[in-house]
Amino acid sequence: MNKPKEEQQAAAEHIPDKRQDNDKTPRRIRVRSGEGTVAYWKAKLFRNTYRDRGGRTVEIPEYYARMRHDGVTKRVRLGSSDKDKAAELALALSGRLSTEGWRAVAVGQARLPASPTIDEFCTAYARATESMRKPPRPISVANYVRSLKQLCALAGVRQIRELNKAAIGRAGDEYRLMGRKDRRKGSAITNTWAKVLRNAAACFSANAREIMERNGLKLENPFDGIERSQEIRRFEPLSNEVIHRLMKDFPLLLSGDANANDPASDPASHRFKEDHGRRPQWRDFDYRQPQRDAYVAFLLAFFLGLRANEIDKARWNWIGRTRDGDFRLSVPDEEGSFRPKGGEGRIIPIQKELVTALFGARSGVSRYMIGGPEIAEEDVPSKKAQGLTYRNPGTFRKINLWLRERGVESGKARGHPLHTLRKQFGSMVATEHGLFQTQHVLGHKSPLVTSKYYATPTATLKLTHFTTLGDA
Repeated sequence: MNKPKEEQQAAAEHIPDKRQDNDKTPRRIRVRSGEGTVAYWKAKLFRNTYRDRGGRTVEIPEYYARMRHDGVTKRVRLGSSDKDKAAELALALSGRLSTEGWRAVAVGQARLPASPTIDEFCTAYARATESMRKPPRPISVANYVRSLKQLCALAGVRQIRELNKAAIGRAGDEYRLMGRKDRRKGSAITNTWAKVLRNAAACFSANAREIMERNGLKLENPFDGIERSQEIRRFEPLSNEVIHRLMKDFPLLLSGDANANDPASDPASHRFKEDHGRRPQWRDFDYRQPQRDAYVAFLLAFFLGLRANEIDKARWNWIGRTRDGDFRLSVPDEEGSFRPKGGEGRIIPIQKELVTALFGARSGVSRYMIGGPEIAEEDVPSKKAQGLTYRNPGTFRKINLWLRERGVESGKARGHPLHTLRKQFGSMVATEHGLFQTQHVLGHKSPLVTSKYYATPTATLKLTHFTTLGDA
């Protein structure tokens, strides 16, 4: 029986025009039995393994867990080698996974793995240096990382936790074997390997490990107890004959040497390039033409003892006067991408005649003493802008080849003739003014470095105080 029309209208007034939003009880998310507990995830943890170059199975210390979401199962790195801590991380990640999706898991793994690869560790170290109390120079960081990678390649190490005393020993054995095959001197092999060890060990400094530990990676220093000694080879001052020739010939770098050999037929140039593998970036230099940059580099190394990187970055505004009106060259603590070795600048007295010679060689409007490309450090994210390479590498090839032809480290396939001029400068200062002054002008933190490698007397001591009893 149909209801009266009035009753139908009254009932219709209580029916909403459309369904309300979210008027159903939320569907309960299905959770496996015990999945919301640490104990559940602790039982699910496992460790990955891989085979090294020797075919041995190596277990990675950090824990993993398999997680499933939206029909996809993934193996998730938990970034901890502690099982209880890894289980807690897995529980937290599983909860976020159900609400945020796989993005939450990616964010949760941003911490460093417990056993990173060598490349991952080197990247982590480079980032850690940015937070150090006294960060090393960018070029130093690059050298440290390169040495660590070289050592690990020699030892066949791929994971940082494989690097231990035995692995370091294997790398040293391989390096010495290679050096002897190349017929290198024993002292050269020993000293170069000591340098590799010293640089690689710098990646495990206390400050660096402290920073990486805060990011989830705790490591011991594998270089603790590793001997890094090297044979001390005292500097032998240049002979009077070599110095006389340098003093006679260096002005010709500015004016041009009409008697210089044609570079196309110069036997010394060809022999030097053959000894160094004929690297394609090296070219012949025509010393018959003025070589202003090499002239300035010679002045800065021989008369002021500057390092190659300081010569490369030296600016005209480094030259100034003291309150007494004397000239001085101020190496800054930092300027743009430049930071001196050791991180501290210094002030070097400079003779008026040397100032005249330097400014007499100036040409153009470059702010750098040896000229070359201008670097906008704030705009160019290149290795040069970061101070990782020389601005003007051709200058150093040019002056080093010129020095070899005049007896400075001639006959050596390796070496740095320009740096020998710095040592000669240090020895001359030490002879006349003592070790303390030499340490200051050379910019050494320790007087031991100055005394061991730089401060060799340039004049023979003549004792005249002894008299025989009969003459007294």
